[in-house]
Amino acid sequence: MIRLLTGVLLALAFIGPAQAHKLKVFATVEGGEVKGYAFFIGGGRAAQTAWVARDAAGAPFASGTTDGEGRFAFPAPQPPTDATVTVDTREGHVASVTLPSSRFGGRAVAATPTLPTDGPSPIDPDARLAALVEAAVQRQVAPLMERIEQLDTRLRYADILSGVFLILGLAGIGLWARGRRG
Repeated sequence: MIRLLTGVLLALAFIGPAQAHKLKVFATVEGGEVKGYAFFIGGGRAAQTAWVARDAAGAPFASGTTDGEGRFAFPAPQPPTDATVTVDTREGHVASVTLPSSRFGGRAVAATPTLPTDGPSPIDPDARLAALVEAAVQRQVAPLMERIEQLDTRLRYADILSGVFLILGLAGIGLWARGRRG
C-alpha cells in the first residue's frame, strides 16, 4: 500500500509541471495589423522570444522578437492569406496559432481614406460598410477570444481533483482485485 501511494504521489509530482509550463500563442487582427502575445500556462509571458509569421505556403513574411510582456505585432499579409505565427523560446517550448485569410478580408477597404463628397465614388459603399462593421465586431470580439483562450489553458481545480480521484479509484479497484485473489 505504501509503495502504491508513493508511486501515485511521484506520478502526480511529475505530471503537473509539464502542463503548467506549456507555451501558448494568442493572436488577433486589429485594423491592418496582427497583434498578439505568447504566454505560459500557469502564468508568465514569453518575453524577448523569437517569433515568425508564415503564409499558407510556409514562406516567412514577418519576424521579430517579443517585447518584455511577450507581445508581437506586424502588418496583415497582402494579399490576404492564412498566417501562422510561431513562437520559439529556444528552450524546447514552441507554439503556433493560425489566422485564416478570412480574418484579413476587410483590411484594404477599411483602411481607405474618407470618401469625397463630390463626384462618383470608386469604392463600393456596401463593401466599405461591411468592412467597417467587420472591424467593429473584431474590436468587440477580440477580448472575448483572449479570455476564452486563457480559460481553456488554465489548469482548473476540478481537473486536479478529477485526476486524484481517478487514481484513487483505480488504486481501490486494484486493491479489491488483490483481496479477491488471496
